[in-house]
Amino acid sequence: MRNRVVIGLMVVCIIGVIPSAYAGLVAAGDTSSNSVTLHWTAPGDDGGAGTASQYDIRFSTSNINDANWASATQVINEPAPSVAGTAEAFTVSSLQPATIYYFAIKVADEASNWSALSNVAVETTNHETIPPSNITTLATSNATGTSIRLTWTSPGDDSTSGIASQYDIRYSTSPINDANWASATQVTGEPAPLVAGTQQNFTVTGLQSQHTYYFAMKTADEVPNWSGLSNVPGGTTLDIIPPSAITDLTALFLDNIEPYNLISIYGKESGELGKKSEDFS
Repeated sequence: MRNRVVIGLMVVCIIGVIPSAYAGLVAAGDTSSNSVTLHWTAPGDDGGAGTASQYDIRFSTSNINDANWASATQVINEPAPSVAGTAEAFTVSSLQPATIYYFAIKVADEASNWSALSNVAVETTNHETIPPSNITTLATSNATGTSIRLTWTSPGDDSTSGIASQYDIRYSTSPINDANWASATQVTGEPAPLVAGTQQNFTVTGLQSQHTYYFAMKTADEVPNWSGLSNVPGGTTLDIIPPSAITDLTALFLDNIEPYNLISIYGKESGELGKKSEDFS
């Protein structure tokens, strides 16, 4: 009788383990008017161990879930994951001031096994506090009898960058300063600010002829944060008023005057009227 040896075949299946979705994502501290700093703990590669391969960090102005994850905005330059348990941080920038944002993360391993959605962190950006810079290039030109043209370089939104929201242009017959700014005459129809560094102009009309005027302006962002006072140039309107018409013109009738004689009246100092004749024949 033969001896039979049965060799048991053992099959080992290696199952990919998906990185865990860490539920400790928070947005706290270092929040500005256009950025939010996120904090979380690295979840690891296989579940809660090892080192994962990549993060996908997204944000939205609406709450993020599995259904709208694909439409949320993905940030760029996410950090590479650290070893499981490491405290991580990343600052999301280019956000809008005074806006509520929602943030979420997914994690992948080297086999592109993606974790489930993290918890959703919520944070509101601060109100903007940086005003546009003061305009220093305001100038006058092209004066007429009733108008003066102003030119300047747009200052931007945050100091000298971006696009501001509005101008306040004023004029007065006295030099303008911070103390009398409120009493200066505000124009209407100011142009909208353009991108920082752009040349702009505006013609102030309705002025009086042959008067010297002083001009100044301020710039505001969307908050609004107002800039300080600009430089204060002056300009004089042209004289377009002619002399008044003569209204008391009279004619003196003198009798017995020969056609060839030129008659002139004199002797007013003595109170007498006299005749002086010149013969042109």
